[in-house]
Amino acid sequence: MTRIPIDDDEQNEGEQQLEGEPNSGASAQGDANDFAKVKAERDMLFEKLARAQADFQNSRKRLEADKQQSVQFANGNLIKSLLPVIDNFERALAQDPAKSDAATILRGMQIVHDQWLNVLKQQLVQEIAPQPGEAFDPTRHEALMQQTTNELPEGSVVQTLQKGYALYDRTLRPAQVSVAKKA
Repeated sequence: MTRIPIDDDEQNEGEQQLEGEPNSGASAQGDANDFAKVKAERDMLFEKLARAQADFQNSRKRLEADKQQSVQFANGNLIKSLLPVIDNFERALAQDPAKSDAATILRGMQIVHDQWLNVLKQQLVQEIAPQPGEAFDPTRHEALMQQTTNELPEGSVVQTLQKGYALYDRTLRPAQVSVAKKA
Protein backbone atom coordinates (compact mmCIF):
# COMPACT_ATOMS: atom_id res chain seq x y z
CA MET A 1 0.00 0.00 0.00
CA THR A 2 1.44 3.40 -0.90
CA ARG A 3 1.77 6.06 1.74
CA ILE A 4 0.35 9.52 1.43
CA PRO A 5 3.08 12.10 2.10
CA ILE A 6 2.48 14.46 5.03
CA ASP A 7 5.16 17.05 4.25
CA ASP A 8 5.83 17.54 0.55
CA ASP A 9 9.36 18.82 1.32
CA GLU A 10 10.42 15.56 2.96
CA GLN A 11 9.28 13.13 0.27
CA ASN A 12 11.69 10.23 -0.26
CA GLU A 13 11.72 7.50 -2.76
CA GLY A 14 11.35 5.12 0.17
CA GLU A 15 7.90 6.53 0.97
CA GLN A 16 6.55 4.87 -2.16
CA GLN A 17 7.41 1.37 -0.85
CA LEU A 18 4.68 -1.14 -0.12
CA GLU A 19 4.07 -2.38 3.42
CA GLY A 20 5.13 -5.93 2.88
CA GLU A 21 8.50 -5.01 1.32
CA PRO A 22 11.63 -5.05 3.45
CA ASN A 23 12.87 -1.63 4.55
CA SER A 24 16.41 -0.47 5.00
CA GLY A 25 17.51 0.79 8.42
CA ALA A 26 17.45 4.48 7.39
CA SER A 27 14.01 4.10 5.88
CA ALA A 28 12.66 2.44 9.06
CA GLN A 29 14.02 5.32 11.13
CA GLY A 30 12.28 7.80 8.77
CA ASP A 31 9.00 5.90 9.06
CA ALA A 32 9.19 6.02 12.86
CA ASN A 33 9.80 9.78 12.75
CA ASP A 34 6.93 10.22 10.31
CA PHE A 35 4.67 8.15 12.55
CA ALA A 36 5.60 10.28 15.57
CA LYS A 37 4.88 13.46 13.59
CA VAL A 38 1.51 12.17 12.43
CA LYS A 39 0.63 11.09 15.97
CA ALA A 40 1.63 14.50 17.38
CA GLU A 41 -0.38 16.27 14.68
CA ARG A 42 -3.40 14.06 15.43
CA ASP A 43 -3.13 14.79 19.16
CA MET A 44 -2.86 18.53 18.46
CA LEU A 45 -5.96 18.41 16.21
CA PHE A 46 -7.95 16.46 18.84
CA GLU A 47 -6.95 19.08 21.43
CA LYS A 48 -8.08 21.91 19.11
CA LEU A 49 -11.36 20.10 18.51
CA ALA A 50 -11.94 19.66 22.25
CA ARG A 51 -11.25 23.40 22.83
CA ALA A 52 -13.57 24.39 19.99
CA GLN A 53 -16.35 22.18 21.40
CA ALA A 54 -15.87 23.64 24.88
CA ASP A 55 -15.94 27.20 23.48
CA PHE A 56 -19.12 26.38 21.57
CA GLN A 57 -20.80 24.95 24.68
CA ASN A 58 -19.77 27.98 26.76
CA SER A 59 -21.06 30.39 24.09
CA ARG A 60 -24.35 28.50 23.87
CA LYS A 61 -24.81 28.59 27.67
CA ARG A 62 -23.97 32.32 27.73
CA LEU A 63 -26.49 33.05 24.95
CA GLU A 64 -29.20 31.03 26.71
CA ALA A 65 -28.55 32.92 29.97
CA ASP A 66 -28.69 36.27 28.13
CA LYS A 67 -31.94 35.27 26.42
CA GLN A 68 -33.51 34.18 29.69
CA GLN A 69 -32.48 37.46 31.34
CA SER A 70 -33.91 39.45 28.40
CA VAL A 71 -37.22 37.62 28.72
CA GLN A 72 -37.34 38.21 32.47
CA PHE A 73 -36.79 41.96 32.16
CA ALA A 74 -38.49 42.58 28.80
CA ASN A 75 -41.49 44.33 30.36
CA GLY A 76 -39.41 46.47 32.71
CA ASN A 77 -39.86 49.67 30.68
CA LEU A 78 -43.59 49.09 30.28
CA ILE A 79 -44.06 48.53 34.00
CA LYS A 80 -41.94 51.61 34.78
CA SER A 81 -44.14 53.75 32.54
CA LEU A 82 -47.32 52.41 34.21
CA LEU A 83 -46.21 53.25 37.75
CA PRO A 84 -47.33 56.93 37.53
CA VAL A 85 -50.79 55.75 36.44
CA ILE A 86 -50.99 53.51 39.51
CA ASP A 87 -49.83 56.43 41.67
CA ASN A 88 -52.69 58.58 40.33
CA PHE A 89 -55.22 55.80 40.98
CA GLU A 90 -53.96 55.55 44.56
CA ARG A 91 -54.25 59.34 45.00
CA ALA A 92 -57.83 59.19 43.72
CA LEU A 93 -58.68 56.35 46.09
CA ALA A 94 -57.20 58.26 49.03
CA GLN A 95 -59.68 61.15 48.60
CA ASP A 96 -62.38 61.62 51.19
CA PRO A 97 -65.70 60.64 49.54
CA ALA A 98 -67.59 63.12 51.73
CA LYS A 99 -65.61 66.04 50.25
CA SER A 100 -65.80 64.92 46.57
CA ASP A 101 -68.75 65.01 44.21
CA ALA A 102 -69.38 62.59 41.34
CA ALA A 103 -68.32 65.10 38.67
CA THR A 104 -64.92 65.60 40.30
CA ILE A 105 -64.38 61.85 40.59
CA LEU A 106 -65.36 61.31 36.95
CA ARG A 107 -63.03 64.12 35.83
CA GLY A 108 -60.17 62.50 37.79
CA MET A 109 -60.98 59.09 36.29
CA GLN A 110 -60.92 60.65 32.79
CA ILE A 111 -57.46 62.14 33.47
CA VAL A 112 -56.12 58.77 34.64
CA HIS A 113 -57.74 57.02 31.64
CA ASP A 114 -56.11 59.48 29.24
CA GLN A 115 -52.77 58.99 31.00
CA TRP A 116 -53.16 55.22 30.65
CA LEU A 117 -53.89 55.48 26.90
CA ASN A 118 -50.92 57.82 26.47
CA VAL A 119 -48.60 55.26 28.08
CA LEU A 120 -49.94 52.58 25.72
CA LYS A 121 -49.29 54.86 22.72
CA GLN A 122 -45.74 55.45 23.94
CA GLN A 123 -45.30 51.65 23.99
CA LEU A 124 -46.57 51.56 20.35
CA VAL A 125 -49.86 49.89 21.24
CA GLN A 126 -52.66 50.82 18.81
CA GLU A 127 -56.38 50.74 19.52
CA ILE A 128 -58.59 48.65 17.25
CA ALA A 129 -61.96 50.40 17.29
CA PRO A 130 -63.76 49.90 13.95
CA GLN A 131 -66.41 52.45 13.00
CA PRO A 132 -69.89 51.43 11.81
CA GLY A 133 -69.77 50.53 8.11
CA GLU A 134 -66.11 49.47 8.18
CA ALA A 135 -65.46 46.08 6.60
CA PHE A 136 -65.18 43.15 9.01
CA ASP A 137 -61.57 41.94 9.26
CA PRO A 138 -61.27 38.52 10.96
CA THR A 139 -57.58 39.15 11.77
CA ARG A 140 -58.47 42.26 13.83
CA HIS A 141 -62.14 41.77 14.74
CA GLU A 142 -64.12 39.09 16.55
CA ALA A 143 -67.78 38.80 15.55
CA LEU A 144 -69.95 38.21 18.60
CA MET A 145 -73.31 38.59 16.88
CA GLN A 146 -75.07 39.57 13.68
CA GLN A 147 -77.60 42.36 13.37
CA THR A 148 -80.18 42.63 10.65
CA THR A 149 -79.90 45.99 8.87
CA ASN A 150 -80.53 47.52 5.45
CA GLU A 151 -78.47 50.64 6.17
CA LEU A 152 -75.02 48.99 6.05
CA PRO A 153 -73.52 46.50 3.60
CA GLU A 154 -73.58 42.86 4.62
CA GLY A 155 -70.40 41.81 6.42
CA SER A 156 -69.60 45.27 7.72
CA VAL A 157 -69.28 46.33 11.35
CA VAL A 158 -72.52 47.62 12.88
CA GLN A 159 -71.25 48.30 16.39
CA THR A 160 -68.03 47.94 18.38
CA LEU A 161 -68.81 46.13 21.63
CA GLN A 162 -65.25 46.14 23.00
CA LYS A 163 -62.07 47.75 21.69
CA GLY A 164 -59.15 45.64 20.62
CA TYR A 165 -55.44 46.36 20.76
CA ALA A 166 -52.43 45.65 18.54
CA LEU A 167 -48.68 45.90 19.06
CA TYR A 168 -46.52 46.48 15.96
CA ASP A 169 -49.56 45.61 13.80
CA ARG A 170 -49.90 42.26 15.57
CA THR A 171 -53.29 41.82 17.18
CA LEU A 172 -53.04 41.37 20.95
CA ARG A 173 -56.80 41.32 21.46
CA PRO A 174 -59.31 41.58 18.61
CA ALA A 175 -62.11 44.13 18.80
CA GLN A 176 -65.44 42.51 19.61
CA VAL A 177 -68.04 43.64 17.09
CA SER A 178 -71.55 43.13 15.80
CA VAL A 179 -71.68 42.39 12.05
CA ALA A 180 -74.39 43.43 9.58
CA LYS A 181 -76.58 40.91 7.74
CA LYS A 182 -79.36 41.55 5.26
CA ALA A 183 -82.97 41.05 6.24
